[in-house]
Amino acid sequence: MTDATADRVQRYLLEGSDEELRRLLGVAETTAGAARRAFTRAGVSPGWSAIDCGCGPIGALAVLAEMVGPAGRVVGVDASELAVTRARSAVTALQLGNTEVVAGDIHQLDAAALGGPFDLAFTRLFLMHQRDPVRTLTAIAGLLRPGGWIIVHEPLRDPPPRSHPQQGALDLYWGMLHELLEQNGVPRGTVDSLPQAARAAGLETVSADGFFILAEPELGFELHASTLAAVKAAAIARGIAAQAIDDVLASLRAGKAGGYEWVSTPFFLDLAMRKP
Repeated sequence: MTDATADRVQRYLLEGSDEELRRLLGVAETTAGAARRAFTRAGVSPGWSAIDCGCGPIGALAVLAEMVGPAGRVVGVDASELAVTRARSAVTALQLGNTEVVAGDIHQLDAAALGGPFDLAFTRLFLMHQRDPVRTLTAIAGLLRPGGWIIVHEPLRDPPPRSHPQQGALDLYWGMLHELLEQNGVPRGTVDSLPQAARAAGLETVSADGFFILAEPELGFELHASTLAAVKAAAIARGIAAQAIDDVLASLRAGKAGGYEWVSTPFFLDLAMRKP
């Protein structure tokens, strides 16, 4: 992020009254560098319009808003009203005047109604939840101008997140999360197969790479624990034992107390595509 945007993030992390928003902004700051590098490779510049699909409570809105500048425009979309409310709080806290957040299903959105078509679309931790990624990529492409970019940052199932020394609860948590996804109808290997899905959606794959990010143990373990906690009710409903989830949560959060040097994010597929 630029100094001005990063300063606003840091100030809110230190002084903000909303604990959950502080945590989410901390996660966003951790992933900002990878997003910025991907957007730079795609040529994002002042005046562009961008859409963050499945932006959740913050997504890459701050990075995009800063890169497209006052002459550009950013729209965040999420199907969850709660996530949209959170994202709007973040937009207000960071004074992102060129950004708006709307609630909606990406498969049912009209580009013109959102002020499109857009120059770029971004997803992170979104396509991994889709039962039919070809359909979803086709819908996203429909929001773009010809030649527009889709940047995808989605986590592979293998390898799982790591730590040093390795915390076994990370493997258990990652396995639980993917078991839940599969029970919800997401095909196994969805992220691994995204380059093939892109071709089926009529997109040109420009590059395929990958990355992971190292975080301080306090943030890293809490990131993974909060992700598992957020899906606990759904996991129990699908037959995953509540006690097993609680045991993994306790182990992850105990890791924040010390004894670890770092914790990684999952390994992300970094995929850049263009609409013909």
